[in-house]
Amino acid sequence: MAAGYFPPEDYFDLSGYPFADDYPQWLAPLVEAARSGGVTKILPERRPPEDDGGEPHPSGRPHRTSAVLVVFSGDPDAPGPRPPADARVLLTHRAATLGSHAGQVSFPGGGSESVDEKIPDTALREAQEETGLDPDSVDILAVTGSLYIPVSNYSVFPVLAYWREPGRVHAADEAETARVLTPPLGDLLDPAHRFTVRQSAGWQGPAFNIGDLVLWGFTAGVLAAATKLAGWDLDWDADDIRDLEETLSASANGEQNSWPRREVLEELRNASGLRSDDPDPDADFRRLGTEGQRPGVERPEGRVPGRDDEAPHGGGTDEEGAS
Repeated sequence: MAAGYFPPEDYFDLSGYPFADDYPQWLAPLVEAARSGGVTKILPERRPPEDDGGEPHPSGRPHRTSAVLVVFSGDPDAPGPRPPADARVLLTHRAATLGSHAGQVSFPGGGSESVDEKIPDTALREAQEETGLDPDSVDILAVTGSLYIPVSNYSVFPVLAYWREPGRVHAADEAETARVLTPPLGDLLDPAHRFTVRQSAGWQGPAFNIGDLVLWGFTAGVLAAATKLAGWDLDWDADDIRDLEETLSASANGEQNSWPRREVLEELRNASGLRSDDPDPDADFRRLGTEGQRPGVERPEGRVPGRDDEAPHGGGTDEEGAS
């Protein structure tokens, strides 16, 4: 589908969508928050600048609508409020050759296409294409407000779902997906596997260790908001702040060499005429939505700085199902 595709108004109208009402009690607080707009209290809805009369993206292209599937599996009869021991979440490790967000750990998802009638259809189709997920095994529970990502110029709708009948998942399209992960929620929530990353230009946000991978950025922000709203969080040290570039270079993500080089950002800035008088050399790049990142380095031998020697168990690679 061409990058310029924009779905019709009916695509966004979920007033009659058949959201599932039969879901585990341990998911109830999260579902209620997602349906009532509680997610925006932690992750405020962000709109593309042109929607509010602002300047369009520096690339000159209109934003693209997309959706990601935030799907949890686990014992349907567990009482909650804590997730059961078998609870997992579906993630992908994006291929290092992708044009955007290469090497990142993310929820399955992607851009809307003309075959998608509603927002959840985009999330389910993309998850099936990337991981082999059976859409009929998933119950859609809610769709949150969109979150605009300036770097890729995408407006993303997180779609909350319950994986009622977990099955085998795998890297169905190796051009997009390097690995499929189904890490246990218990491992992700372990305070030893949670920390904060800070980029050299000033941005910072939550992060999770998943074996030799690091989950950060948009996906980590959505997941952290979900676990907080669900009441699943344990007491973790948000003041454990680690350098993003160093952390990624020591991980197996493989994304450090895909960061936008400064020359590319310079072209974007010059083309857009976006230039400030701020003495900070990275100020204009922050205004573009992408900090002035330094090129990556080869991954050194050793562990992620500050990470425990023992990685979380049961990371759920593409050789495993989610159950």
